[in-house]
Amino acid sequence: MHRRRYGSENPQPPAPWAIDRRRFLKAALGAGVVSCGAGLGIATAAAQENQPATATGDPKMQYRHPYHQTLVYKAFLASKPDRVHMTLDETLEAIRRLHAATAGIPQIVYLVGWQFDGHDSKYPAWSEVNHRLKRPSDADARESLLWLMREARQYNAVVSLHINMINAYENSPLWTEYLEEDLLIRDADGELVSGGVWGGEQSYTISIKREWDSGFAKKRIDALLAFLPIADAGTVHVDVFSPAASPYHGETREDGIEGMRTVARYWREKGVDVTAEDFVYGLEGLTPMVWHYNVDERGRLMFPPDVLCGGGSMWSARLADFKPDPSPQFNRPQGGCLYPEAWGESIDGDLASLGTVPVFALMYYKKTVPWQFLNQFKPLRHEMTATDYRVFFEDGVETCVRHAGRAFTLRHGDRVHVDGGDLCVPLAWRKPELIAFSAGGARRRWSLCEGWAGVSKAELTSLWPPDADDAARVVPVEDGTVDLDLAPEHAVLVTPA
Repeated sequence: MHRRRYGSENPQPPAPWAIDRRRFLKAALGAGVVSCGAGLGIATAAAQENQPATATGDPKMQYRHPYHQTLVYKAFLASKPDRVHMTLDETLEAIRRLHAATAGIPQIVYLVGWQFDGHDSKYPAWSEVNHRLKRPSDADARESLLWLMREARQYNAVVSLHINMINAYENSPLWTEYLEEDLLIRDADGELVSGGVWGGEQSYTISIKREWDSGFAKKRIDALLAFLPIADAGTVHVDVFSPAASPYHGETREDGIEGMRTVARYWREKGVDVTAEDFVYGLEGLTPMVWHYNVDERGRLMFPPDVLCGGGSMWSARLADFKPDPSPQFNRPQGGCLYPEAWGESIDGDLASLGTVPVFALMYYKKTVPWQFLNQFKPLRHEMTATDYRVFFEDGVETCVRHAGRAFTLRHGDRVHVDGGDLCVPLAWRKPELIAFSAGGARRRWSLCEGWAGVSKAELTSLWPPDADDAARVVPVEDGTVDLDLAPEHAVLVTPA
């Protein structure tokens, strides 16, 4: 059977986009690039430059958080002009519920609409917390936001902000200053370049390079860090973090990428990781996680999950239901993977109300649980035939998606951990415990994992749904296997008894 292979065993000639990317990186960074086919878990030269190397030459990632083992999501609080989707009390309750449903996975929660009048309001200013989010017991909205950041810690959750460093609006307190200092993108004739219309308001695009060179980017970041404890959170999500050319100023897209690198490095100097909406080449080693993981198969082989991870596939142009984004500043490098679940994918939808917690919980079991397991292993190669699509990882881990029906399986050696809508997957942060889940309901025998040798009983604790019988059950373990009978959309935690 003919197989298409990517990996060090049969390196393929680079595709045109790969040649273009290498040419750009050599020019912009002055360094060579490890080819996609020979990546095998070694980051590109750009990532090596952006992070200190170990004695073996591999990059040692110094991120504040292990994003590849964390449930990262956005909580959509408010939108323009005056709508509140979730109060801060409701947000804390959602964090608590997800803590219980996920068996306590570390959470990072980025708040959308925390500022001024809600999402996409009055950028580039970050100087005011949305007054509609004030709790009755607090003096002001900032005090309420600080309360949420503190209280979330008891649920293994870090709360930080969703911000924007690219867009500017005419009603911003900083508009006049940014206009007078000529910090906005202009076309060849010197006219301002319009961005998207968000929440009924026209946006314009900031020149990342000019804002940094003028000192205004540093001033803006420093002011936010003094206003709110983002350095304590150690992470911030920068929306629309993408480069754009400014012909009037003679600035190219590559100049924009260099400006982004400088900005991201400054955030890191202040102890803050920058996550982004999607991935831009040149930011290797500086953006540990992107919300929409738009990297294709070759890119996935270049970057192991602890260097770069996602996120979900909502913006993958290779999916049948892809809808192009109207924003003109987007210039994504790739269209994503044909079957992102084979590499592991988490969640890239917003938590918009307490009512969406069940949707999030089910996505967590179906997507994030296999994703966190796969992220422990570096992908080695990818194969596709007329019938299936496979990814091979370290330590004998393998995934397969059948083209017919998109049936998904995940194996670790002889052990099957995911089979279609049923799974029993080890948890990286609670070894040797596992989560078992069934989408449609099933009774089957599952192989357990390392750490169960000599164990004769397993305790099953209900995780989902919340109203299920929460009394723990004990079942026998036979030859390292356990028989589980799960109702549709039920999840249990499997622990040695």
